[in-house]
Amino acid sequence: MVDFSILALTMATLGQVGLCVTILAARSVGTQTYLPLAVFFAASGIIAAGPAVAAFVPALETHFIAITLPGYLLLGPALWLYVEGLTSEVPWSLRPAHGWHLAPVGVGLLAAGLIVSLPLDVRESMFIHGELVDRPYPSMVVLFVFLVILGWIGQSGYYVIGVFRRLALYRQRLKDLFASNEQRELRWVGWLLIVIGGVWVAALTTVISENFLGQVLFSRRAGAVMALLMVWSLALWGLRQKPGFEGRYLSADSDAPLATAPEASPGKKYQRSALGDAQAQRIAAKIEAAMIQDQLYLDPTLSLHKLAKHVSISPNYISQTLNETVGETFFDYVNKWRINAAKPRILAGNETVLDTALAVGFNARSSFYKAFKLQTGQTPSEFARTHQSSDSA
Repeated sequence: MVDFSILALTMATLGQVGLCVTILAARSVGTQTYLPLAVFFAASGIIAAGPAVAAFVPALETHFIAITLPGYLLLGPALWLYVEGLTSEVPWSLRPAHGWHLAPVGVGLLAAGLIVSLPLDVRESMFIHGELVDRPYPSMVVLFVFLVILGWIGQSGYYVIGVFRRLALYRQRLKDLFASNEQRELRWVGWLLIVIGGVWVAALTTVISENFLGQVLFSRRAGAVMALLMVWSLALWGLRQKPGFEGRYLSADSDAPLATAPEASPGKKYQRSALGDAQAQRIAAKIEAAMIQDQLYLDPTLSLHKLAKHVSISPNYISQTLNETVGETFFDYVNKWRINAAKPRILAGNETVLDTALAVGFNARSSFYKAFKLQTGQTPSEFARTHQSSDSA
């Protein structure tokens, strides 16, 4: 019997998936970054379509179960490639080197083929009714499918860790290169990954509990709700997110792009540099002079490479000097100058906080508030009240 509430939730999910895939496929013609996200939505739609298949084409239900295996194995690579595209320092595109990410999908297709090769009555007994068939070939297929599921668990963990490490390197790279990073830090990706991970764990726990323990931990209705929320959340953020370096892509003579290997940690970035202590001190003095005399920090579009061009010093040397000699990232260093310039304006009280923020080089009130609180431990209004109290005393 069809549960119409589950069917309605499933159709809503599939409608959302269809809309997103259409929009992202059109966008990927100009920017390939969106293509992996379209694939992720498509794979999610395949996995979520179970109730619709059971209601409208029940004869294909076992075929659908088979095809969900490569669908699950496609989620991790698609999400990783999407994040790689979002965080790439140069315009991103699919390359032959990305092909190895699809190898597990081939294993999933093989498992799907083995399932479909079973007689219909055996498939229905095993994968719909949850009954074991004590014959060699079906038992071998079940074992292989079980191993594929275990492989999917390991694959998912690998990509989750990889995405978080990639995002950490990306945010550090933003701070090394730019002084203004509004809406480019991709923090929503980390939170969404936690949500997706929760949905995956719930789905896996339900499958194992139903098939091996005979207990239902999460109802199918709850699963349909989680699937819809996951797709809706990803659509909400993914459709409006542009690549993080779009409009700032590095040229061929810029520093090396963001590394993808986990071993490429920030601490190893300057190992081959020949910059000495005395030279670093001279560079630090030159940077400080540019801030004092030319007030470069007032430029809202200031970047590491723009500063390097102004002082005629290699961007890599400036970055190394700031990180190792000054002890600050480019982002923190410039914003420190901006906050120091904002303090007397706030105490004077002759302009709004937004006017002050724009006057000292920030692009938005929110980023000014965040930087001010980080530098002083107070909001601008708290800072003004504290100093007014001190003056009165």
